[in-house]
Parts: sequence; C-alpha cells; structure tokens
Amino acid sequence: MTAMRVLVTRPAAQAKATIELLRKHGFEVQHQPCLQIVPVEPQSVDGLQSKQWAMDLDSFDHVIIISTNAAQHWLDLVQDYWPQWPVGVRWWAMGESTQAQLMAAGIEAVRPHTGDTSEALLADLLPQIQNHHKVLIVRGCGGRETLSEALVVAGAKVNYAQCYQRTIPNINPEQLLSLGQFAPGVVMLQSGETLENFDLLLSGQDWCDKQRTVLVLPSARVAEQAKTLGYRVLLTSVSASNEAMCDTLLQKIKK
Repeated sequence: MTAMRVLVTRPAAQAKATIELLRKHGFEVQHQPCLQIVPVEPQSVDGLQSKQWAMDLDSFDHVIIISTNAAQHWLDLVQDYWPQWPVGVRWWAMGESTQAQLMAAGIEAVRPHTGDTSEALLADLLPQIQNHHKVLIVRGCGGRETLSEALVVAGAKVNYAQCYQRTIPNINPEQLLSLGQFAPGVVMLQSGETLENFDLLLSGQDWCDKQRTVLVLPSARVAEQAKTLGYRVLLTSVSASNEAMCDTLLQKIKK
C-alpha cells in the first residue's frame, strides 16, 4: 500500500520532531513552513518592554507561557537577570512541549488538565486569581485576547511580554515545484495563523483541492476557520501537540 503523503507546515525550528514522529508511523513527509518566527528587535517597543518585565519578574503572581516559541525567546532573555528563579511566581505552560522546555530550565510549570487551549487554561487558572493579582502573558506580537479579557474581568492586572513576531514566509518556484511533485494528500496545520498563511500561499496549487485535501487541525476553533475558507475534509485534534495531531491522523486511517 502506498504511504500517505503528509505536508508539515510548522516553523523550521519546531518541525524536526513532527517529521520524525510521522515517519516513525510510516508516512511520507515533506516540510514547507507556512509560518516564520522572528525575534523582536531588542530596541523596539516590544523588545524594551519585555526586558523590563524580565527584570521585574518577581513582581508577578502568575506567568503564562503561550507556546514553545514564547518559552525559547523568553528564557533567552530572562535567564540573564535571574540565575535563580524568584519565589512566589506561579508558572503556567500552554502545551506539553512548552512545559518540558520550562522544566528543563528548572521552572515548575503547570499545564492545563483538560487541553492545550486558552479556555482549558482559564478553567484551572481563574479559581486561583485574586483581585489585583499581577499576570504576565508571554507570547508573540498580536494574537487572541481571550486570556487577558477573562483575567481582567476576574480582577487581575495583565501585562504582555511580546518577544517574537510571526511572519509569512516566502516560497520560491523550486519549493512550489517540489511540493507539486510530492502532491501531499494531508496537511498538518498547528495554528490558525498557519492555516491562513497556507491558504494564502498554497491553496491555488494543483494538488490542493479544498474538497479532498485532508487538513489536520489543533482545535475546533481552527476547524471553523478552515470551514469558512472552504475546506471540507477536516480532522480536529484535542491539541496542537505532535502526538495529538499524529494520533488524530492515525485514528482516521484506522476507520
């Protein structure tokens, strides 16, 4: 039987583990990033603000790390100021890989019990929020305001450390030709922004059929985005982790 061809769209720094896991399960895999991660300039407004929050880390009651990219860029910055982590700060991690990165740096981070979404994190975090608690959300520039809005309503004071930017990559003619020859039947998209970029960059290619190409997506919210864009064959995972996304695809094959 011919192996199913899967396109991985994660940023370059995060793609290796995804590719290895899929190949372990017998899939043919090609990688084409549909999201690019770029650190903010140190002297930009966001760069200077992140530096200030890094120095003032001990003033926060809760620190939420949104992603592996946030963990990487934040740790690179904050470790310069804190050879030992301050006492009294409660750390929260969105996703298993994010939690693992923080643990490797000596940070005991809590991960939501019911899934790797903002809503799941809020279910665990909100009962612990007291009026005037200070919360730092570490993320890329822009993004959903779900966490901040709910925390403010609960009485918390929320700040952002925005330490990287997400940009849309360029795809050259050679890459397009290679994708056309590979002709993936499945595309793994681990965020809503990656989905939007994929649709903009590649939906016009001959191999990409919105009625037939299978999209593996990290949440019901992103699946709704895909429906709005016209895609019809959607597999919705319980989270954006490599294991959950791969398991979702494997369950489809078994049916």
